[in-house]
Amino acid sequence: MKLLEKSLELKKANIPFVTATVIQADGSTPAKIGSKILVQSDGTTIGTVGGGNLEKMVIEECLSAFETAANFSKEYDLSDDPEKDSQDTGMICGGSATVFFEVTIPRKKIYIFGGGHVSQALEKIIPHEKYSVIIIDNRSEFASKTLHSNADQCIFADYHSFFDSFTPDAGSFVVIITHGHQHDYEIVKELYKKNPKLKYIGMIGSKKKVMSTVNKLRQELKDPNLSNLYSPVGLDIGGSSPAEIAISIAAEILAVDHGKSVPHMRITQ
Repeated sequence: MKLLEKSLELKKANIPFVTATVIQADGSTPAKIGSKILVQSDGTTIGTVGGGNLEKMVIEECLSAFETAANFSKEYDLSDDPEKDSQDTGMICGGSATVFFEVTIPRKKIYIFGGGHVSQALEKIIPHEKYSVIIIDNRSEFASKTLHSNADQCIFADYHSFFDSFTPDAGSFVVIITHGHQHDYEIVKELYKKNPKLKYIGMIGSKKKVMSTVNKLRQELKDPNLSNLYSPVGLDIGGSSPAEIAISIAAEILAVDHGKSVPHMRITQ
């Protein structure tokens, strides 16, 4: 598989990777300008920057780059010259190479079912540099970029039919805030049938309605693991306006994503 095809495949699967590209090569060096290597966090590679110690060190640098998530360049010395201000590779080819490291961490997806007031407030405060927001509503006027100007995608679809061709990946976040409790239930049931290992499922509702939903899920699905169900959705920070509810939901998503212990509204599952 070619490097470009692999990078597109990883992006589609939301898998992070680092691409190292030789941007300068002087003197005698196995590294050629434009040569690339793609490195995944598990050490899997595709491509080459010339092999040998240089490539080994480049791969190690790629693995370290996942922690900083910042792009940078670095010069490598292949001449064994102690006076050069570059990293020594231990090679004696006689030249040097500068490598540019580009970190690609795909945005995680947040699917919001329901395009009402809370949804409109929520999509505006989500950090879009980190998350891709998709709005789904069965009312065309609420599945609109006019209302959701910051959303990456707005989908007008019947909720039940939508799941005929939709299977979210495990790293996705889902918020269910439709205009009807029955819609909410059908959506959460379909989610657990499609992918029970989602990172986060947040569903709006009173504690009474949530308990009713949980009981129905346990009756209709075989021993469902509801540990990823956050309902009532949001953190216990007070406030009942659409904007305040949206803030509590956004904060909960961030807390779950970062593994933080916070006061959730949800009923213990």
